Amino acid sequence: MKQLKLEVGKTYRNRNGEEVKIVRKIDSIWAFVGDNEESYNEQGRYYSANWSSPYDLIEEVPETRHTFDIPDGVKKVTVKQVGNKIVLETVPDVKEPKPGDVMINDFGSVYIFKAFQQLLNRAKSVRDGGESHSYFAWLGDGYQSGRLSINGVCEPGRHATPEEAQPLWDALKKAGKRWNPETMEVEEITEKEKIENFLESYADGVMWSREQVRCLIEDYLKHREGGK
Repeated sequence: MKQLKLEVGKTYRNRNGEEVKIVRKIDSIWAFVGDNEESYNEQGRYYSANWSSPYDLIEEVPETRHTFDIPDGVKKVTVKQVGNKIVLETVPDVKEPKPGDVMINDFGSVYIFKAFQQLLNRAKSVRDGGESHSYFAWLGDGYQSGRLSINGVCEPGRHATPEEAQPLWDALKKAGKRWNPETMEVEEITEKEKIENFLESYADGVMWSREQVRCLIEDYLKHREGGK
């Protein structure tokens, strides 16, 4: 049988099945000190008058190493042992929103973030410790599905994906509005721009007669009524 030879940093098992990690070496016959603050000689014998002690270290515990990729958007990974299981916990890297960021909350409402808003005379939000989000524009979901609101306060959410944000842009366009990220305002689309956008669907650079213009205006008015 191979004789045990202790090393600092390694873990060993005693006769009772308990594990001990050697944490340092001192100038002594019992030179190796475990994380239990007990001393052992180089062969693992426990500091004891008995020749064979249940606390003697008798075998090395093999090191178990697991390698895994850290997912994108994860701020911290915690690994802990619970019984005979290894539990891995991840903490997402939540970025604080900036004015103009498009967000989505747990209710499915999409909104353009404006600022943090302290809730008054309302139940505190668990997520933000009582803080809500004010918005430039908001599109409801669920029982408020399709409802568009400009400037208000809503439950806080996370950053929305481009696909999640699209319904808000569509709703603003349908309402004759648009978001201007430079001025940080929801603007009204002028009637002139609406007509120009509508006429873009026709041939560009074509000269029309008065009758053709009259027909185009009638088509546009029908289009506008249908878009409301």
